[in-house]
Amino acid sequence: MPGNEGRMTGDLPEVREAQRPRNNTVLWITIGAAGLLLIGTLLYVSFSSNPLIIKYRELVRFYSSRREVKHLLERAGPYAPIVFIVLQALQVVLAPIPGEATGFLGGWVFGTGLGFLYSSIGLALGSMLAFGLGRWLGLPLVRRLVSEQVYHKFDFVARTGGELVTLLFFLIPGFPKDYLCFLLGVSPLPFGTFLVIATFGRMPGTWLLSIQGAKVGSARYTEFVIFLTIAAAAALLAYIYREDIHQWVRRRHGTEPPSDKRDRMSL
Repeated sequence: MPGNEGRMTGDLPEVREAQRPRNNTVLWITIGAAGLLLIGTLLYVSFSSNPLIIKYRELVRFYSSRREVKHLLERAGPYAPIVFIVLQALQVVLAPIPGEATGFLGGWVFGTGLGFLYSSIGLALGSMLAFGLGRWLGLPLVRRLVSEQVYHKFDFVARTGGELVTLLFFLIPGFPKDYLCFLLGVSPLPFGTFLVIATFGRMPGTWLLSIQGAKVGSARYTEFVIFLTIAAAAALLAYIYREDIHQWVRRRHGTEPPSDKRDRMSL
């Protein structure tokens, strides 16, 4: 009825204004809870006496120390490219080992071009291995490898395996791409399609890391700061709009969470 539509349309701004304080409160509570959880996890990983956690700390320390990895590559001599490719592949499978450290190191040791090439080969091999493990292990075991939060947020990718959505996720800076490889292993996405998407989707970020490493390796710090700023700005934008991107992707896939649909219906 026209009269009701007019009232509903006129009420929309007031409804939004009334909901805004509640949404802000929920947002800050969520941020606070996530922060406490993160701090608790970091403290546990940092000080736990569990043998597996200790081994994990040593592995993360090794991968995070560019000088240690650089020293290993220098000792490898002519086999340094092979060693680096293996390290880069392993950090995908052993997520969440920081891949940024090895990507940066590739440019530092080998220069932009070769660093980018070796990193891309290693990342492609690691992505293939993670995808294959996901397909071999099946969904129940993949859910144990991937954090509960990541799984529930991106389970629709495992169910649908859309090519365009997958490429978008690989292009987004800071997105958990290594976890995504495991999830896609249990999706209907064909292996060949996955390999093409994972390889080319990682390239922009890999190129930026290789450039940054090469600039530091050649002591061109001003140029390094410029590229670092570009990368940081892209990562910050992706972080700020991460939920909007996520909801847009789910809408495109027709897998939007029910709660969001109810909220819009209530408006």
